[in-house]
Amino acid sequence: MAFSYFDFVPQDLARLSWVCAAAMAALLIQRVFTVPAHLRHLPRVPMLALLISYLSGDTEDVRIKRHILPYANEQGEGLVLVWALGRWMVHILDYKLAAQMSDNMSLYPKELPPDGLLLWRFIGNSNVLMTNGDKWRKHSRVIRDAFALPIPIDLFASLAKNLFAVISPPSSPQRTHTVDFSELAQRFALDAVGSSVLGHDFDAIRTESLFVREYNGIMHDIANPVYLIAPFLERIFPRKEVIRRMDSLVDGFKKLLQAKKDEPGDDMMTLMLKDPEMTDEELRDNMVVLFIAGHDTSAGGLSTLIYYLAIHPEIQEIARQEVLRVLGASADPSVGTLSATSLPYLNACIREALRINTPISYIVPRAPVDGVTLGKYYIPPNTSLIYNIYAVHHNDDVWGDPNVFRPARFLEKGTPRAAMNKDAWVPFATGARQCPARNFALYEQRALAVMLLREYEWTLPEASIHAKGLKNAFSPFALTLPHDLHVTFTKRQS
Repeated sequence: MAFSYFDFVPQDLARLSWVCAAAMAALLIQRVFTVPAHLRHLPRVPMLALLISYLSGDTEDVRIKRHILPYANEQGEGLVLVWALGRWMVHILDYKLAAQMSDNMSLYPKELPPDGLLLWRFIGNSNVLMTNGDKWRKHSRVIRDAFALPIPIDLFASLAKNLFAVISPPSSPQRTHTVDFSELAQRFALDAVGSSVLGHDFDAIRTESLFVREYNGIMHDIANPVYLIAPFLERIFPRKEVIRRMDSLVDGFKKLLQAKKDEPGDDMMTLMLKDPEMTDEELRDNMVVLFIAGHDTSAGGLSTLIYYLAIHPEIQEIARQEVLRVLGASADPSVGTLSATSLPYLNACIREALRINTPISYIVPRAPVDGVTLGKYYIPPNTSLIYNIYAVHHNDDVWGDPNVFRPARFLEKGTPRAAMNKDAWVPFATGARQCPARNFALYEQRALAVMLLREYEWTLPEASIHAKGLKNAFSPFALTLPHDLHVTFTKRQS
């Protein structure tokens, strides 16, 4: 018997449409999530657990601790295959294997991200973070020259005093105040990077920055878990409003760049503008990278330090007594008095904070140009390799007690454990592509810590959401940034 189109009722057509859609979705899911044949020999973290983790809104540090590290430890592996950012990637968890990759830039160049994630669109490809070969050498030279300028200790101290006026307003007769320090750390870091690097005074400590509010909103939107799991959705269902706002923010960076061209200063961006080989696109892309590094990662490191000193008052007091011995109660800090040699215990506290809650969980993927062997595994060419810094910093075999805040580990000398700790401490990455702002960032942290230790004692309020452990915000860049970190500061008696 023959059938015509009109013999089907609407319900049948609807049912057929749903069946076809379901079949297509199943095929798409199978294609996207199936491990490629050339990677099936690698130990693989169970994917269902990772998907649930993403959809549950877990931050990267939670996902690493809850799923990646336990699996690797159970299997005794130094590298594992992980589903992340819409594809299968090899996470390197052993610092020796990571160093092997980092030390050979020609064999392991940075990978040009193959997906359509908005975060890559925002950062751009023409900067020190994403380029390779001669282009990277050009960017690296210019930025390293910029960070060779004198460290602005006076600026850091001045900004710390501005922070004091927000923590304990002059009009208030009270000695004790509770503030959201994670927000204040962002504002301090923005003013520091704005004035010294970008050559623009955001005055963020004393006034709310609309620029930062828009930036934080865009970072929140980019971090949508569904789009992080399936980046191809950006092509199917583009988020036009987010893209519009992001492009508007990029225009804001361009205006900052133009303003710096019109009125040069003694900041790092002015120095970079003097290089005739740098294009406007390269300057803009590097400005965004420096902004994220100087704003987000610095704020994350500062907040983590203040948190751990708050929950360990005995460590806070040891650091304070060291500061008072070296600088006294009121002397202005200098490069000499703020050095790691002058303040070894405070420096150890900062190093431990950067280890236990590393601001950057992992760096931009590498992709070997040829097949290589890492440890006991063959890695095919063009495989995405992730240096998982957070996992390296929480490796039981290296640190012994990785979840314990113990600054004294960085004061040990001459032991095998001390040598291993030195090599495995990599918050600024390692090798030739190590962060050029390392010295700048460490002095910034020591400067603010010194000023706070002399001015205040601090604790967590009783109702803190961090009472049972530090909680980070969800970040599209896998940054570990404490959020809603309220801290109770009490002004010290003279």
